[in-house]
Amino acid sequence: MPEPHDPASAAWGRFRRNPGALVGMTILGCVILLAVAAPVLYPDDPFQMVGRPFARPFDEFLFGTDMLGRDIAAGIAHGARISLLVGVVATLVIVTLGTLIGGVAGYYGGRIDTLLMRLTEFFQTIPTFIGAIVIVAVLQPTLANVIGAIAAVSWAPLARLVRGEVIGVKNREFVQSCVALGMSDSKIFVVQILPNVLSTIVVAGSLMVATAILFESGLSFLGLGDPNVMTWGFMIGAGRSAMRTAWWMVTIPGIAILLTVLAINLVGDALNEAFNPRLKA
Repeated sequence: MPEPHDPASAAWGRFRRNPGALVGMTILGCVILLAVAAPVLYPDDPFQMVGRPFARPFDEFLFGTDMLGRDIAAGIAHGARISLLVGVVATLVIVTLGTLIGGVAGYYGGRIDTLLMRLTEFFQTIPTFIGAIVIVAVLQPTLANVIGAIAAVSWAPLARLVRGEVIGVKNREFVQSCVALGMSDSKIFVVQILPNVLSTIVVAGSLMVATAILFESGLSFLGLGDPNVMTWGFMIGAGRSAMRTAWWMVTIPGIAILLTVLAINLVGDALNEAFNPRLKA
């Protein structure tokens, strides 16, 4: 069956036919459903002690309890909310910064491009995870600061990517025609250039959600997450001292992180193949 002539419809058709997209969307849909239903399934505070410590899975509770008698399943459900929140919000900030800085640098060029690219290169020289640790350690370990730290160390690669795409588009005939007609720079960028680089931004942004979730889990594991919210990384960090005797305290949150990140990566790869189909021999 021939693909539709509309690029968006053609991309959607390729995405739907991708087996990885189906698996990824199924897993991600389950995680989102769990996050939405968490207040209904587990209305109590996930930090609340509800049973005896170190209860094994399926004895009294679905996934057992930790060393303080907290329900692991409640922590998984409420942790899904935090992981998705951090992933989505941090990615929105990264995409906004990267698109703005990269777009301005690529469109105007010259000294503005040089200045913004030197700034970008400075941030790229900072080891991302270590940089996030330093930022959160200097500031208070709140959820907002964790999101800000992740965004601060992650926007530079996207800015360079957007800059390259904008440089390739701004010299095309339809953009030059808009310049000759006297259209404002902001309108040219939003109406003419941005739609042509949007697919690249969407693909890169979808993969950054998974990276942000891993960053937050790593920070929480090290004790640099918000102590007032239950996260998967915090659960793993709290359970590592009892890993030999209470394996479920570390294994179950680890599997939750693994499946969520895997699902997002599968969706991101499927989006990449949909928007940028490989040439077939």
